[in-house]
Amino acid sequence: MARYVRNIQGTKVDLELVEIDPDEVLLDPTNPRVGFSMRQLGDLEPDDAACTLLLTSQEDTEALKRSIILSGGVQEPIYLRHDRTVAEGNRRVVALRAAKEEHPDNPAFRTMPAWVIPDGTPEHTVQDLLNEIHLGSVRGWAPYEKALQMRALVTSGLIEAEVAERYRMTTNDVRQHIEAANLMDRLYFPIAQDPTDAEHRSKFSYFLEFSKNGRIQRHRETMPDLPQRFAGWVRDGRVDTGMKVRKLPKILDAKEALRLLEVDGFDAAEEYLSERNPREQEMYLLMERARARLADMSVVELVEAKQSPERIEILEALRQTVADVLDNIERLAPREPSRRAGAGRNR
Repeated sequence: MARYVRNIQGTKVDLELVEIDPDEVLLDPTNPRVGFSMRQLGDLEPDDAACTLLLTSQEDTEALKRSIILSGGVQEPIYLRHDRTVAEGNRRVVALRAAKEEHPDNPAFRTMPAWVIPDGTPEHTVQDLLNEIHLGSVRGWAPYEKALQMRALVTSGLIEAEVAERYRMTTNDVRQHIEAANLMDRLYFPIAQDPTDAEHRSKFSYFLEFSKNGRIQRHRETMPDLPQRFAGWVRDGRVDTGMKVRKLPKILDAKEALRLLEVDGFDAAEEYLSERNPREQEMYLLMERARARLADMSVVELVEAKQSPERIEILEALRQTVADVLDNIERLAPREPSRRAGAGRNR
């Protein structure tokens, strides 16, 4: 029976390696992989059977089962609390149970390796262990699950600054991640169709962007129900990309654009804004960016252009194209030339 002393954020924990029957351990209903779904099951008891049902329904669990069968058992130890509750490795337990059921005569699927965390280990130390395993690992938790883990650390007694220091984030980052998770739990999952669907976790990035965006937060002062409305927009697919969340402040600035968002969708609101402001239209936005970049050319870049016939050719073509467009516009309707435009022509 092997033993291993692991240093977890300065605390030494004496771990014991054992072989254990997957049917003799208890799944953890608070684990971030299933916790968000468990809270939506209403009166259903959050026990081992419910955890098994939720994890079995996830596609990656089926893939893990096939991997375990191909490799002849579980290779990487799980982590168990002293009472046999799984601290880390819930999916591997469920996948091995399924493999054991399919191949009852194969001894490779009867047990699995597990590190046992000794009784009396502080909860914050257990949470630190989970963070070391998941927050920076290849098989780590999804962003929403990481936010739940950060929240668990704060709930266990750490302050946000400690969490930030340990995991190379800013205190504000930690606060925003926790706020985004709270918004999803409080406002989004209760109104989502089939809130146990793991696909909902991918929407976390929208709520994180919502929490991080300062202009959106300023609108909350005059729109107290904005978080609830935002959750509804996400549910209905009106806001379905991070880019749309970043563009949301401009829509909130205009009452008519906001009305169009809720009635006809995001594209209608964006079209309304582009009609009022050419810089919101993609073509003019690109031209404005190009103009600003040309105006900021450094002396080195100007020298490079002077010495490069290819660069000069591109710039000359651009100038000719702009001149042609302006001439075509003038033919359609007389235009009052601006002083700035006239100055440019006389150079």
